Amino acid sequence: MDQTLNEVLFDACCNGQLDIVNECIEKGADVNYCNGDGRSLLAKASKRGHDEIVKRLIEAGADVRARNKDNDTALMGAAKHGYRDICEMLIKAGADVNSHDNDGRNALMRAALLGKIETVELLVDSGANLNDIDNKGRTALMDAVLAFKVDVIHYLLAKGADVNKQDNEGCTCLMRAAYGGYTDLVIYLINRGADKYIKDNAGRTAADYIPNDAGSELQNTLR
Repeated sequence: MDQTLNEVLFDACCNGQLDIVNECIEKGADVNYCNGDGRSLLAKASKRGHDEIVKRLIEAGADVRARNKDNDTALMGAAKHGYRDICEMLIKAGADVNSHDNDGRNALMRAALLGKIETVELLVDSGANLNDIDNKGRTALMDAVLAFKVDVIHYLLAKGADVNKQDNEGCTCLMRAAYGGYTDLVIYLINRGADKYIKDNAGRTAADYIPNDAGSELQNTLR
């Protein structure tokens, strides 16, 4: 079955075929065409790291703020995979660094969770809200602690992220670090102002999150 010009363009954006992208655009293909679930050409190219195609689509008028059915944006996809240069192109073209998807998650949270430090730095420098929360009340710093992305943790705290912020269950970064048994991180967070006496919604402190097999240093630090 023959494909429409827009479908050919979509496949080319996914597969990194710049020559076909250029040909389709010259023939009048819609640079804002979306597939069935609302994913745009720009989102697909951004997520897959096709920087030259992203550049071409932007030049041709692609909407950098377009969203799919989950409210994902091209910037979110690029940030998740750490494509800093693509993120920079999207931001310069008007992408919103603080937009949220249906789960309340933004580009910074995605980059922080996966330890994409250069992308995290770009997003923060571009105005990303350090203490923004998702639908569970979690921040980018909480994500970084959960995934033990030390470089990101250090950077976000240096930029002023709230180390004592609590999620919807009252859990803090220190509690997450304690639960993971990350002794060095627990000590670091305390040195950066983490309060070990904060209680979650169930009345537990960070000490109550310590695993049963944790070493004495972690226990002595929090008890």
